[in-house]
Amino acid sequence: MPKLILTQNGAVIREFPLDKERISVGRKPHNDIQMDDPTVSGEHAVFLVLQHVYVEDRNSTNGVILNGKKVSRRQLNHGDMINIGRHEFKFVDDKTRNFERTIIIPPSTPNNETHSDVVPANTASITIVNGPKEGEVIPLRKTYTKIGTSDHVAVIARRGGSFFLMPMTGAGDRSNPAKLNDNPLKAQSMPLKSGDIIEVGGARLEFLQA
Repeated sequence: MPKLILTQNGAVIREFPLDKERISVGRKPHNDIQMDDPTVSGEHAVFLVLQHVYVEDRNSTNGVILNGKKVSRRQLNHGDMINIGRHEFKFVDDKTRNFERTIIIPPSTPNNETHSDVVPANTASITIVNGPKEGEVIPLRKTYTKIGTSDHVAVIARRGGSFFLMPMTGAGDRSNPAKLNDNPLKAQSMPLKSGDIIEVGGARLEFLQA
């Protein structure tokens, strides 16, 4: 069943299964997903579960932002990020989810290991730029690549030909968040461009895209 994962400040607030044809989001109590947020309209948006899942703006004041762009009505794909007010939803469809199990262990941790699925190559990769594995290249082959450890985790998400960096639920030490070009990563996903430097859990990685 498809669902929405609501995050705020990098933490999961709640998961909402999309278990009926129309699910409304807004500030007023009658909404299926009520959000106590002054930047959210009374009935801000609806999610329509038909043959596919759609998000539709209900003439809200601040609009619906899908993957960084304002939309009025759009079909959703697994991994899409929807911003409503100050909140960010991730759309998850278990039928099509496609995670890559790649974990980069910080160089200070012994017995470093890198695990990756064997799948067709992509045109983007990350290169380790510090520690014993300096210079190792890891292709970004699937929809999601998780980097870090159990305490410090970030995710690189592929959406079409673009890549985004976002925090992952449960990343432990909030005083040491993942960084993009030395700027701490906040709740919202950030677009990546070739040459960007990612830091997570002591590991520094360079994002490269052909």
